[in-house]
Amino acid sequence: MHEQINYIIVPEGLAADKSGTPLPKPSFVYRQVLDYVITIAEDGDAVYLAPANHYGGVTSEHEAAFEYLKNSKRPGVSCYYPQVKCEKYIDTYGNAQYLKLFLQDAIGHMSFELVCAYIHSYRAAHCFKTQGFNLKKIHRVYYTVAHENIVIRLWYYRFKPIHVVYELVAFMRDIIRS
Repeated sequence: MHEQINYIIVPEGLAADKSGTPLPKPSFVYRQVLDYVITIAEDGDAVYLAPANHYGGVTSEHEAAFEYLKNSKRPGVSCYYPQVKCEKYIDTYGNAQYLKLFLQDAIGHMSFELVCAYIHSYRAAHCFKTQGFNLKKIHRVYYTVAHENIVIRLWYYRFKPIHVVYELVAFMRDIIRS
């Protein structure tokens, strides 16, 4: 029998229209991460969508991801996310903090597999570990840059070398504050 796996999905932005206005759907990076989860999750597994941003739109990243996964036709996989609407930007450290608040005491009795874009994965693992998550495995999803619009705040996702530099600087910041 399959032992349940608890996946944590780290948000990777929203798609946008040509003017940069957020659309209620995951960005091209986030969709590739979600598609990866769809291929590895089995009946009985649980997916926890880390809460995140709406970038001034009506739908948050985690809500858009939930709808995307709901439409994937994987009925045997449970999907959860906290109801969080925050006006200030929620960074990766905040993703972990809000998910920890949602799970409360259960966090001490659970183990997880973290799933996110490979460039973001090292910092994300650090942030979730410092919040007390027991991470058994990190899934680093390699993604292809698509010629699609993404919310303005995440413009660097379309340029992998710049994204790497951004993540290094943010990782140093997160190490200092943890």
